Amino acid sequence: MTRRMVTIAVVVPTLLSPGGMRTFGDEGMWLYNAPPRELLKERYGSEPDAAWLEHLQRSSVRFNSGGSGSFVSANGLVLSNHHVGADALQKFGDKDHNYLRDGFYARTPAQEKRCLDLELNVLMEIQDVTARVNASVKPDLSPEQAFLARRAAMAEIEKESLDRNRSAE
Repeated sequence: MTRRMVTIAVVVPTLLSPGGMRTFGDEGMWLYNAPPRELLKERYGSEPDAAWLEHLQRSSVRFNSGGSGSFVSANGLVLSNHHVGADALQKFGDKDHNYLRDGFYARTPAQEKRCLDLELNVLMEIQDVTARVNASVKPDLSPEQAFLARRAAMAEIEKESLDRNRSAE
């Protein structure tokens, strides 16, 4: 696997004054492979194409410490909320620097600080495995056995995914 240094830009959300520009998540939550195309077309007059949705999917990151963000540069700069980067900011601090309170700005790439124990996950593929998991439950199983059968099927699917990713590295 190729390791890249990821720089985190931490953003403190601001509340806009009345009359200011606002955005709303009025489309709800949806998967990148199943966007509300008709709603978007009707409401906004456009429909995202597959290439744009793939770009959006691969720009989104999940932090192993919790939280989410988005790549904003080809060099690995990630934009997220302040609370998502708080742990990393505290770890950078020392007796002379309180980065959590005072912030930090790297004027050059050489001044950037590394988040040594931070991992970012990027969703590369979506597969619907519902039928496969449901097929693992036979009609004569008790609820507990059905639960265990589903869990075993999910564990097998996860292992296959991890093995596939390792072989691609």
